[in-house]
Amino acid sequence: MDETRQIAVIGAGPGGMAAAIYLQRAGLNPLVLEKEAPGGLLLSANLVENYPGFPGGITGRELAARFIDQLNILGISVTQANVREVGSVDKTFNIETDIGSYASRAVIIATGTLPRKVKIRGASALEGNRVLYGIESMRSSDGGNGRIIVVGGGDVAFDYALNLSDRGHNVTIVARSTVKCLSLLRERAEEKGIAVLIDHLPEQVFEERGSAVLVCNCRGEVKRIRGDRILIACGRVPNLELLSSGLLKSIRNGKALPDTGTSGLFLVGDVARKRYRQTGIAVGDGIIAAMHAERYLARTRRRA
Repeated sequence: MDETRQIAVIGAGPGGMAAAIYLQRAGLNPLVLEKEAPGGLLLSANLVENYPGFPGGITGRELAARFIDQLNILGISVTQANVREVGSVDKTFNIETDIGSYASRAVIIATGTLPRKVKIRGASALEGNRVLYGIESMRSSDGGNGRIIVVGGGDVAFDYALNLSDRGHNVTIVARSTVKCLSLLRERAEEKGIAVLIDHLPEQVFEERGSAVLVCNCRGEVKRIRGDRILIACGRVPNLELLSSGLLKSIRNGKALPDTGTSGLFLVGDVARKRYRQTGIAVGDGIIAAMHAERYLARTRRRA
């Protein structure tokens, strides 16, 4: 284990990167840990139109690249590591990863969310092949002319569908009840010729002759929809699996964001915002958490 760091930021999405930028400028040299590529869900966003400074909108990948450029300019390195557990002993946080262990006096958790798994018969057996939960996994598995079924009726499902359509895929959206996305997204889907099937309750998925077949109950009638891939976009859940049971309990009983029930531990962005998942909110959370952490560390140094 290395020497104890002042602060660690776990997750390099918009919230984590914003926190790291503030902390670096404050002279705290944060340890930034990210399981995959920096950017978080921005890498999957088709078009970001409500982040100030880009009147015509900007793709998620382009916006993420700008954030990463700023990290590089400031000399902030992102360590690629899968954080397995974060625990706390004697006001020090122990961070266990697949590449080693770290100790830190404060931690900002910016781990975002995970896709909500669905209960569709046969889906788990085909997960990672015909059934997918993330659009990024399709970059290498499809050449741009596949038949994709997107299950879900919210903003994420429609954003995924528009993204895939722009890549040349033939996309069908299957919503179990009514569509709950922004009307603007629904209009764009219609303009691109994306089929939207409502009141289709998915009940089963299986593979047949090189295709995925989604079986739905539509007002009592059984319908089969065939495609190359089925992309599930039915909500997301906070990614807090890395926290020890003690820390998880303290967060559930915690104070107002970004503070938690444990001194020196902060939550930012999607991991804590439930329905309010926006890039601007995550960035603001990251900066606020960094400011709180800076003051917390200053207080602890004075007491030492």
